[in-house]
Amino acid sequence: RIFVLFAAPIENELVWHESGIEGAVRFLQRVWRVVWKWKERVQGSRFKVQGEESSDSAGNRVQPPATAGGSDHARKLRQKTHKTIKRVGENFEALQFNTPVAALMELSNALTEFKVEPDGATEGEVFAVREAVEALALMLTPFAPHAAEELYAVVAGNENGIVANDARFPELNAELAKNDEIEIPVQVNGKLRVKIMVSPDIIDDELREKVMNDEKVQEYVAGKEIVKVIVVPRRLVSIVIKG
Repeated sequence: RIFVLFAAPIENELVWHESGIEGAVRFLQRVWRVVWKWKERVQGSRFKVQGEESSDSAGNRVQPPATAGGSDHARKLRQKTHKTIKRVGENFEALQFNTPVAALMELSNALTEFKVEPDGATEGEVFAVREAVEALALMLTPFAPHAAEELYAVVAGNENGIVANDARFPELNAELAKNDEIEIPVQVNGKLRVKIMVSPDIIDDELREKVMNDEKVQEYVAGKEIVKVIVVPRRLVSIVIKG
């Protein structure tokens, strides 16, 4: 089922090959291993402290620990989780079923590469992993329902299953899904010269100043008359020079 849905868009003809089945099996095995690796730490974990409040899949009120955003590892994992929730949700609405599998594979890889071991994880890091594996199990349900049920039971710490626990599609936190930085191309007289990394929340004046102070940009504009600087928010800066 994963292979069929992942191999091609639903409107395209499917080319069958055994390696696709093998890839789907390896993916499920990776997910299974990471869930069982964290089983003891994430089962039934609930945090009741001040902070961002949300609901888990069973409708219980859950608040991340104050340190959930403090660890760089935890922050990046939570960002990846919510970016995946956003991507999968949008794909479902557009009736695209192959690209969500790719997104779930990326989230699985992020969990596998999480540079914290269960025994040494802080409360915030455990929360980030729990959030990720629960979201992964729920979003995997349309593609591998039986495996998803088993995985969810491990995370939830009971045998009631997804439906009996009244689980829902993971709730998106748009703030957490934002990129830390975005890449802005800089053109000089219509030619791409530089790409700079900036905060997605940067205002136009700050972006213009950052671009004009960039050493590489200065190499192209030094000694030239700057006719105008055009800022397309979050997308492009275009510099027009003369001389």
